[in-house]
Amino acid sequence: MKKAKSGTTTCELNDLLFPVELRDNERKTNREYSKVVTGVIDGQEIDLNYCSPVYELVPNAQIFPEVERIFNEHQIAFKADYSHTQNARFYGNYRITDPRFSYKMAGTNDSIDFIYYYQHSYNGLTKYKGMAGYYRLVCSNGLVIAVEEMKEYNLSLEGKHTAAIQHSLIQFNSLLTNLVNNIDTVKTAITDKYELLGGVWVANPADRIAEVLKVTGIAAINNNKFNTVGSILETVMSEAHDGSLGYNGKVNDWLIYNGINQYVHDDDRNIVSPEKRRETDSKVLEYMLEYAS
Repeated sequence: MKKAKSGTTTCELNDLLFPVELRDNERKTNREYSKVVTGVIDGQEIDLNYCSPVYELVPNAQIFPEVERIFNEHQIAFKADYSHTQNARFYGNYRITDPRFSYKMAGTNDSIDFIYYYQHSYNGLTKYKGMAGYYRLVCSNGLVIAVEEMKEYNLSLEGKHTAAIQHSLIQFNSLLTNLVNNIDTVKTAITDKYELLGGVWVANPADRIAEVLKVTGIAAINNNKFNTVGSILETVMSEAHDGSLGYNGKVNDWLIYNGINQYVHDDDRNIVSPEKRRETDSKVLEYMLEYAS
């Protein structure tokens, strides 16, 4: 397992499937802490959460292997990456490698793949959720999907209790069936928003970056050690002049969005959880779509 600065630890699927159970708290306490979620990790019992009797424990073994099974059942090729935070918050990223789901930005060699995220926790700090996104190959970062398309095609699934989570997996099965049958329609609707950004050419990239950061509440550092706008601009200009991508030195809102996206997801710059990063990423995308320069 490899630990990143963000606090997450990359791991294998089996590392998430350690035995876990809900027990009575042997100590005298109030009702809110009368139950304990206990896991057995490397042969040692570890308390992962103190909770009330209404808490319903859903083991990872009932979620992540099931997601893989559903992908395989649909014969959809994928690459799974798993991580966790202190064995209490869990993340599964499933990048679909089936070429039917991939997309290349118009007039470029900038390729993106469909990806599906699942998150879960034993301590209640990360809400159980499954959601679609895209994965940009050039920078290995996940991209959010616009809210409108996420809702229209039911690409986000949530659950709180055992029955709700189990139902969400049934919905996921239906979601994949719909994607396979209508991939061209769904893919076009999603990537049209990316192409909207790709069609907006930016004369003053630094100003556009500063504007988006300010409006979306991303703190911009400017001191003798680091300059946020300058760092993002360097990323953007590097991609604009990368002959293999095909932007011919010109900057558009798509490259600006991706430059900010890479900054938001940079483990060397923040320790924010993956779900919070996606939330910020979504604010950036929605603003840039609404106010394309």
